[in-house]
Amino acid sequence: MKAKPLTVEHLWQCERIGTPSVSPDGRWVVVDQTTFSMETNESATQLWLYSTDGKTRRQLTSAGKKNTAPQWSPDGRLIAFCARRGEGKDADEEAQLYVIAPDGGEAKRVTSLATGVSGIRWFPDSRRVAAISWVWPDLKTNAQQARRKKELKESKVQAKVIETDNYRYWDSWICNGARPHLFEIGIANGAAKDLFAGKPWTLGLGDPGAAEYAISPDGSEIVWSQPEEPTRLISRNTLIHLHLKTRRTRVTDLGDMWLGSPAYSHDGTRLVVLATPTSAPSQHTRLMLVEPKSGKARRLAPTWPRSVGTYGSANPVWRADDQAILFCAEDAGRQPLWSLPLEAEQPEPLVEGGHVMAFATSADGATMAYTRASIDHPARLHVRVPRHAEPRRLDRCNAFLDRITLGQWQSRTLPGWNGEPVQAFVCFPPGYDKRKKYPLLHDIHGGPHAAHLDTWHYRWNIQAFAAQGYVVAAVNYHGSSGFDEAFLGSIDGDLGHRELADTEAVTDALIREGVVDPKRLYAAGGSYGGFMVAWMNGHTDRYRAYVCHAGVYNWLSQFGDDGYLWLNHELGVWPWEDLARYQSQSPHAHAASFKTPTLVIHGELDYRVPYYEGLEYYNTLRAKGIAARLVVFPDENHWILKPQNSRLWYQEFFAWLRRF
Repeated sequence: MKAKPLTVEHLWQCERIGTPSVSPDGRWVVVDQTTFSMETNESATQLWLYSTDGKTRRQLTSAGKKNTAPQWSPDGRLIAFCARRGEGKDADEEAQLYVIAPDGGEAKRVTSLATGVSGIRWFPDSRRVAAISWVWPDLKTNAQQARRKKELKESKVQAKVIETDNYRYWDSWICNGARPHLFEIGIANGAAKDLFAGKPWTLGLGDPGAAEYAISPDGSEIVWSQPEEPTRLISRNTLIHLHLKTRRTRVTDLGDMWLGSPAYSHDGTRLVVLATPTSAPSQHTRLMLVEPKSGKARRLAPTWPRSVGTYGSANPVWRADDQAILFCAEDAGRQPLWSLPLEAEQPEPLVEGGHVMAFATSADGATMAYTRASIDHPARLHVRVPRHAEPRRLDRCNAFLDRITLGQWQSRTLPGWNGEPVQAFVCFPPGYDKRKKYPLLHDIHGGPHAAHLDTWHYRWNIQAFAAQGYVVAAVNYHGSSGFDEAFLGSIDGDLGHRELADTEAVTDALIREGVVDPKRLYAAGGSYGGFMVAWMNGHTDRYRAYVCHAGVYNWLSQFGDDGYLWLNHELGVWPWEDLARYQSQSPHAHAASFKTPTLVIHGELDYRVPYYEGLEYYNTLRAKGIAARLVVFPDENHWILKPQNSRLWYQEFFAWLRRF
């Protein structure tokens, strides 16, 4: 019998399933799964093997704690993955390439690159793997790379000398001259060849992965997205096609586009690529069909009113007959798996409901594995095979949640700003009684061009919030992704107003319906959601308390972030062009109206919203004599990622709201 409410300890007890890879014959799925220890404050990631008939499941690796990104070889004999293993002087300082046979045994380390590897892909011959490694282009040998790395690490001078546009990303400095290059690695001997050596080529500096490049079906060519401005996190890109034997290149130029996730057709004559206009990044991402030899390109399903993905997401996949593209894309708070026939006006959903996080297919396309989460549960591993019309769940993770009482929830569409429809999720406390009125907690998402999804969120879990006795509202306000382009770009240059109107409209509706107590209203948000609760503080006093996590408080101070080059798109103007307009969209400009107690939380390693913004907001509240509490995590970035820090975060969050 279910009796226990969901707690932060339960969230960290959950086993998290990663990205699956299907064996070429469709009989097996391999996936990485991560567990956490609250006691040790650490995580461990191991590979698990599942038979697609549902009869067999077993842990494939046990050594090391970080075995990630498994990829099945095309011949089915090996599984490649990235890992840091070993102890003492034999320990991997950086992640290396390993391979393991699917029938078990010890994994074999393939590489010993001083700069490590990531973003791996097999070549079709199953004898080579492509991988990304951050190297110093001026150095020619691995020994030189190791020496440079050691010198920089041990230097008594740790100053950063910068003459680039972007020099930090999330929580990392990217200004030491290292560049992400593509390598060709032999499995038999571990020989690693830098494919970019001697050329001015680089992948983008924003944590590039396997989605940045693709290998042709015959293994003769590799294509990647080449930034025009290598040190800019958002840059116009071209596709460079490199013939590996002749070293000849050709370029596909799609104009003012930010490109990612290229994927070859099975016959090698075409590819698709995700493209987002760089001059208007709040426009939809398009799926472009490219014929490399002719250079011709066209947009698929140009009238479909949804974005087909985001830059850096998993590559689209061609259907086995090359007549359709499979991809994940948001749609009004959910993320289905879609199939788009090349000549169709819009795609068809293959997997509906919830949030399809990743997917993979067998060589013939007959078997598909995917992970899907929902507000009700973490990601689960499913498979579809020809013999079964319905998908089959393969994993048995997180069975303890069956004994946890979760709240009922619903997706609502209500009139928001200017009467326009706005979608929201509303989650009720466990044991909800319609005869009672409950406190309301708004969970305001970041972005702003992101969205609340029907998914299991570990850092902002609405079921954990509801378990504390709140009715939780998660509003996909104007500007949210998963809707048409007009809705997505509606807030650009006029931040705060529409989002607040949408939030207030949901508050008013729940009050009218007798669901919530108008005297017990609260709101919390992170990043742009933090901006919103600070904005609300200057525009309404109906809420009793706020929680502002990593929130934008002052757009002038935000000019010190890692993405300052797109602020003119968000605010519609550079500050030197129209300072009054720029500052009018900033919460700090409305501080005279602040009245509401606020808990301010920030991580010192946050380079997306630098932590001094949290200090500015907290100091302003204290100077005005408004109740405020500040929690700073010196070892966290834009997110709270460590179990014990997360436990404190939730404790402070709930205690602050209870206090008011």
